[in-house]
Amino acid sequence: MVIRMKPMAIVAIAAISVLLAACTSGTADQKDGGSDLRDQYIGTWTRSADGGSSSLVLSPNGTFEAHDFPAVLVCGQSTGGREIDACRSNPDTVSAAGTWSIPDEEQGTVWLDSDGLSFSTAYRNFDSFFGKSFSLGFYTGSIDKPKPDYLFAKR
Repeated sequence: MVIRMKPMAIVAIAAISVLLAACTSGTADQKDGGSDLRDQYIGTWTRSADGGSSSLVLSPNGTFEAHDFPAVLVCGQSTGGREIDACRSNPDTVSAAGTWSIPDEEQGTVWLDSDGLSFSTAYRNFDSFFGKSFSLGFYTGSIDKPKPDYLFAKR
């Protein structure tokens, strides 16, 4: 005995199958997508300018190390609050360690904290129109500028 289905039933079953597949893969992508994005930040980021070399190392365990980091991005940023110890001597560059996090994957911001205090904030700055690679951009003031004041590229 052959069972014949109406064309609308076949279309409905196909549509439901496609929707279920999309929902399942979307959930998996979101779970993996967050870790994939985080993985893109992990590594050593450098800036070479003015004869010096600054570096920022973002580790998989959520810690960072900044070496010869521009002090203008760290010191004098708090409004009446405490600053990290490295800023006390009014240096040109700062070296410190702490933790990093991505509070908003959509915006691509990276928060850097040292000893419970804000160290700096980096912004994902796409290197191409298609957004396949990016630099970490840092601003000394308003982020409403077309380009960041400091760019760090991944080595």
